[in-house]
Amino acid sequence: MLDFLRRFYAHTAGKIITILVGLLFIVGFSFLPYIMGAGGGVSPSDVAVVAGKGISLNDLNRYYGKLENEYERLYGNKLTRKELSTLNLTGSALSSLIADKVLELKAPVFGIEVSNGFIARNIASAPAFQKNGKFSGKLFKADMLDNHMTPAAFEKNFKNEITREYIKRVVEESFSVVDTQFINDYKIKNKSVSFKIAVFKTKNKANKFLKREVLFNKDFSGIAKKYGGGIVAVPLFTEAGIIKSFYFKKYRFNIDMLKSIFSFGRNNVINEVFPVKSGYAVIKILKVYFPRYVSGMLSKANNKESEMYAFQKEQEFLDYYVDYLESKSNVKINKNALSSFHPY
Repeated sequence: MLDFLRRFYAHTAGKIITILVGLLFIVGFSFLPYIMGAGGGVSPSDVAVVAGKGISLNDLNRYYGKLENEYERLYGNKLTRKELSTLNLTGSALSSLIADKVLELKAPVFGIEVSNGFIARNIASAPAFQKNGKFSGKLFKADMLDNHMTPAAFEKNFKNEITREYIKRVVEESFSVVDTQFINDYKIKNKSVSFKIAVFKTKNKANKFLKREVLFNKDFSGIAKKYGGGIVAVPLFTEAGIIKSFYFKKYRFNIDMLKSIFSFGRNNVINEVFPVKSGYAVIKILKVYFPRYVSGMLSKANNKESEMYAFQKEQEFLDYYVDYLESKSNVKINKNALSSFHPY
């Protein structure tokens, strides 16, 4: 193994995969006991089977430990049993393992095969195994020993990880965002709305006024005053703009109010009474304005935003594709084995 690594050390891998490998070792190396397992012994019962390929209790335990460490890193403290239960890490870990297995099984379909030489070159160039800018067999052996794993187990898991990343890249890059998609999404997210609020002291008066307006939709301000309502006109605002505005604080807009305001068309009365700080409100949309997208998708001003939009859509496309693969795969959950899993 070590001679093989030395022979290939002088060769360089592709930049993208090299970065991926670096991240796997720099960010994820502390998770190696979970990722690679303790090795040896009798194989435990499978908690799930995907197209005849099993996911063992050890697999679940390793991935669970990885998620737990990551959440504790994000929160900055040790999580309690109650917090861990709320996060449902067991469900998240099993779902991720099933998705990974589904992708791995598609490697032949995509024509993806990661060679031993490729793995050896990337292991040899990993920062975790470097000393004075060169691959160190001592560091490699010591790390395998510390994490209770064999080089073969390490290579297998690493190979599967690279294979999955290749498949993800192929799937994501097969999705393209056309200008019309981006522009339409941009307009919807940045639309502005102006509206009137009629505020009543009692819910009963607000309801009576609303019924009349829904039926006739005439003279909103005049009729509201007859029912004892106070009128406020709110100028054009985007959703983000309203949240930052004086009106948001004054009337204590809630999520349901905002959702309704930005869902209705112009000149429509929203058919719901909303509780606000000073009473009960009925809202009529006056104007809906969709901004014109200037300079096109690749303009300097919007390039970063368009790249983020494309990335999000690619991720959604990948998620949908994995869900589709799972729906077509023979996935079986072993509830008895799963019930025996107690990580803490």
